[in-house]
Amino acid sequence: MIVRHHLSPRRAAGALGAALAATALAAFAAGSSDPPAAGAAVAPTPITLGPSLTASPGISVSMPPTGLSLEYSVMSQQLGGGACPPPALVAELQRLGDPPLQLGGLSQDHTVPAGAYPQPPTSWEAGTLFELSPGFWSQLHCLLASTKEPVTVGLNVQNGTPAWAAQMASEAQGAATAGLSFSLGNEPDRYKYPNWSALDKPFAGEEAASAGLYEQVANQLRPAIGANPLIGPELATPATWRRQLPKVVRALRMQTLAVHMYPLTTCASALDATIKGLLSPRTGDAPSRLAWVAADARAQALPAIISEANSISCGGRPGVSNSAASAVWAVRFVLSALQSGFLEVRFHFSGNSYDPFVVRGAQVIERPLAGAMAALNQWLPPGATLRPVPIKGLVATAVAEPKGTSLLLLDNETLTPQTVLLRGAAAVQLTSFSSTHAGAVVVNRNSPSGRIRATIAPNSVVAVDFAP
Repeated sequence: MIVRHHLSPRRAAGALGAALAATALAAFAAGSSDPPAAGAAVAPTPITLGPSLTASPGISVSMPPTGLSLEYSVMSQQLGGGACPPPALVAELQRLGDPPLQLGGLSQDHTVPAGAYPQPPTSWEAGTLFELSPGFWSQLHCLLASTKEPVTVGLNVQNGTPAWAAQMASEAQGAATAGLSFSLGNEPDRYKYPNWSALDKPFAGEEAASAGLYEQVANQLRPAIGANPLIGPELATPATWRRQLPKVVRALRMQTLAVHMYPLTTCASALDATIKGLLSPRTGDAPSRLAWVAADARAQALPAIISEANSISCGGRPGVSNSAASAVWAVRFVLSALQSGFLEVRFHFSGNSYDPFVVRGAQVIERPLAGAMAALNQWLPPGATLRPVPIKGLVATAVAEPKGTSLLLLDNETLTPQTVLLRGAAAVQLTSFSSTHAGAVVVNRNSPSGRIRATIAPNSVVAVDFAP
């Protein structure tokens, strides 16, 4: 349950417009505004809605809390075959709050600019590169002119050349309309070094050697981006470069420290990639394990973001990554990231089951994850503050918004319904994301006595919107 107040020991939830269905009302059990009848088995937990919930200093929101990270091939497909992208794509991005876009992922180190594809290919790697179409940047410009989104453009370090980087940087400059930044290479901590392949175990100094080689190669491409901001180093497993990370950031003069995180995986085994695993408190709170990365960034007076994330790496798992539970997980994950010191989470598109939405011709098919993103960007606009609130049986986050309203996010991580008695507000709006019901459900409740009872279903999040 969410009450416009923000921050929670781990996460919170919310929702964004939806139709009211009888089955969805059960998730709130937002029945009588009177106290529970005598003899009730469990008394509801009282929560007083008022200025005190957001009075203390909290975590400041300085950018949209969620953005999008897309493979170049996925972005190309979404842009379609016309001079401008499908209107439905523009409308979907606007509904999500015009979040920042990042072009990168695995394809970043396998993409070449238009006209640069080696003919004929001289190696396997050269023969499997992805060449951008001549109209790619023009189409992207048309999209960005409509949405006013900033864009981060990933340049090919692993297989690229300074000439390719210069061409892509120049073309990206012409496409951007509301801010442009770059990243150099994707997950360099996973680059393979053939001259070390004979070694059957890590050797002393391997971290410094691999980070140093990345610095050396990336610095050859850095002049291509000019004075534009650089984010990175886009590590897959930041702990592998823990000692070298501050040095790499300084050496490449990065303006934002960016890393990746996927709490579950199907790369080797799908054992934990289940709805139960996705709803585990540990999975939702995964960003807290990277709080040290955000601390490293603060030590250098830099912002930190999770520039690529989703529920399950290696493309996700159908029936889990695209289920209603993914929305609950996303709210928890983003709140954990903000409370751990990160400013934003960019959800990844790879053309698989975890994509927030799918573009098919002129049609956009939205998945539950997109609803959570839209809600988070609405609840947590730049200028808002959030902080955890201790409430028995729930993970709660109070949010003070710049427009003067307040929100309380209530997250039930248990398998037992939790009932609360909201006091001090004559009217509230309850927005719920459930792990069993796709889409946000919105219910308005009024009570002359200022006492409203609501039940938060197991593994659901509710946002309580009220005037302080």
